[in-house]
Amino acid sequence: MQTMGRSNSESSNPVSTVTTSFRTRARKRTAHACEACRTRKSRCDGQQPCAWCTENDVDCVYGRQQQMSGNGQGLNQGKSDKILETVLRMDALLNSIHNDLQRDPTRSLQDRGSFSPNAITETTPSDQDFERVANASLPSHVSATEDLLSSTLAQPFPSLIEQFRPIFLLESKRTPLPFQNRFTRSPVFTPEEANRLIASFQATVNFWYPCVSKATLDVLFDRVQSGFTEGSCEDCLALLVLALGAASELVVECANVEDEYRSFEVRQVQNELSNMANVCFDEANKLLVVACMEVSTISAQCVFLASLFCSFLQRPLQTWSYICIVASKCRSLLEYGTGSSNFEDEECVKRMFWSCYIIESDLLSELSHLPQTGVAEVESRTPLPSPLQTHQSNTETESSALYFLSCISIRRLLNRVHHLLYSSKTHSKNAPTTTITDSLRGMIAELSHQLLLWRETLPDFLQFEEGAKECSNQYSAFLRQRYLACKSVIYRPYVEMLLHDREGVSGGEIVEGAMRCLSASCYHIGYLRSFSQTVMIDTWICSLSMTSTMFILLVSLQTPALRQTLLSQHSILDFGTHLQRLLRSWISIVPDKSPSIQQSVRLIAEIDRLIRGGL
Repeated sequence: MQTMGRSNSESSNPVSTVTTSFRTRARKRTAHACEACRTRKSRCDGQQPCAWCTENDVDCVYGRQQQMSGNGQGLNQGKSDKILETVLRMDALLNSIHNDLQRDPTRSLQDRGSFSPNAITETTPSDQDFERVANASLPSHVSATEDLLSSTLAQPFPSLIEQFRPIFLLESKRTPLPFQNRFTRSPVFTPEEANRLIASFQATVNFWYPCVSKATLDVLFDRVQSGFTEGSCEDCLALLVLALGAASELVVECANVEDEYRSFEVRQVQNELSNMANVCFDEANKLLVVACMEVSTISAQCVFLASLFCSFLQRPLQTWSYICIVASKCRSLLEYGTGSSNFEDEECVKRMFWSCYIIESDLLSELSHLPQTGVAEVESRTPLPSPLQTHQSNTETESSALYFLSCISIRRLLNRVHHLLYSSKTHSKNAPTTTITDSLRGMIAELSHQLLLWRETLPDFLQFEEGAKECSNQYSAFLRQRYLACKSVIYRPYVEMLLHDREGVSGGEIVEGAMRCLSASCYHIGYLRSFSQTVMIDTWICSLSMTSTMFILLVSLQTPALRQTLLSQHSILDFGTHLQRLLRSWISIVPDKSPSIQQSVRLIAEIDRLIRGGL
C-alpha cells in the first residue's frame, strides 16, 4: 500500500529512564496480603492482625511467600513501589472507614481521624454504598456538563439553555459508520510500511493502554505479510493494529499543525493516512463478528482496539457499545481463566479490564445514566497490572506500565470524588451545598490529601509542576490535566456555597476553597494542548469537560468575592479563543463530525461572549 513514510521518532516522545525495574515494583503488591488471605485468594485489609484472621482466631503472618515472576523465578523486593503503595494506602484507608462505621456509625469525625462517607446527608450509609466507595465506582451523579447547564446556575443565561440539546440524543441520531465499499481486496503492506505502523501503534495506543504484548505484535507482523487470508481473529487484530497505527500518525501530524486550515501538502498527507486507517478498519469490521462471538484473549483484544478506533472517530456511543462487550469477556476470563498456560494471555486480559475501567468511567462522567458494565463493582478484587513485555526496550515497557498505573490510580480517585461529593442520592443539582460542616470539610481535605499523595509518588519522568512550568513530556502533561480536573472537582462544593450566597460571603474559608477550585480550572484550560492521547482517545470527553469548566468560570465571575481575583490572576479572556481553536482543529481530523463536540464549541463561544459582555 502506497503511503507517505515518516520515522518512528515523529510519532513518539522520549521518556526518562526509570532505574528500578517494573517487575520488582509490580510484584510487591502481594506483600500487603497476609498468608491466610493470600491462600484463600480474598482481599486482606492490610492490618496486623487483619480483620479476617482476628475473627477466625488465625495467626496473621505477612511476607513468607517468595515473590515469583511469570516464569517462576524468585525476585527481590523493590524499595520504591510508590504508585502501588499509594493506591493500596487509599484502599486501606477506605477499608478502615468502612469497618469503623459498620461497628459504630455514630462515631464523630474527630474519633475517626478522617472523613465520613455520609458527610452530605445525615442518613447512615448502606453496605452497598460502602462497597461502591471501596470499588471507586461511578454511580449516577450531578456534576456532568448536562446537569450544570440544566441547573439553577444556568437560569440567568437563557442563550445557553436555548442552544443546548441532550448529548445522548445528539449522538444516538448520528448516521451509521460508513464503509469503504470500493475496496474489494484486503490491503497489502510492504515490510517497511507494516513495521512503521506497528511501531506507531506501540509508541501511542499501546503506551497509553498497554494491552498487546510484543510477542503478539511480532506474530501480527508475520500475519500482515501473509495477506490476511484466514478471516480469523488474528487477521482482525492485525488490521486493527495497522488502523490505529495510521490513525496515530494522523494525530501526530495534526498536532504539529494546530489549525483547521492547513496547507495543501499537509492535507494530502493527512488524507492519505486517514484513508489508510479507514480501509484497515473497514476490513477489520468484516471480521469483528467473529471476535464478538468468541470468548478469548485475542477476541477481547480485537473488540477493545475497535473501541479505541471509535474513540478516534469521536463516536462515544459506539465506543461504549464495544467496551461493554470487552468488559463482559474480560470478567468471564478473569473468573474462569483463559484456558491457556500462557502468562501473557492472563496479563493482557487483566490490562484490558483496567483499560475498560478507565474508558467507561470517562464516558459515564458525562453520560452517567448509561448502563454500566460491572467492572467498577469488582475492581477492588482485580489485581493491578503485572510485568509484560509490550515494547522493544525494557525502559519503554517499564515506562508504559508505570504510566498506565498512574492513569488507573487517578481515575479511581476521580470516581471516589464523584461518588462521595456528587452522588445523585446525596446531592441535588437544584439544591447545591450551602453550608460547610465538619464532615464535609474533612471529606474534602482527605480527598485533597489523597490527590497530593498521588502526585508526589509519580515516577520522575511523570512528575509535573502545578504552576506555569512546562512539563518535560506529554505523558506528564496529560497527567497534570487529570490532576487539575480532579482538584477542581474536589473543591467545587465551595464554589456552590459561594454562588448560593454571593453577597453574604466576602472572605474566609469558603472563598479560599472556591479559589482553589477556580485556579485549578483556569490552569486546566490554559495548559490544554494537542496531546496525542487527548486528540486520539479523549476529544469527546475533553470538549464536554472544557464546556463545564468555562461555565463554572462564567457564573463565578458574577460573584464580587471572586471576580477581581480571577481576572487579576488568570488570562480568562484568552480561554474561549484557545479552546475553540484546539477543538476545531481536532474535529477536522475526521470527516463525520460529532454533533455533541460541535455543540460544545458553540457553547464555549457563547460563554466567551457572555464573559466579555459582562466585563
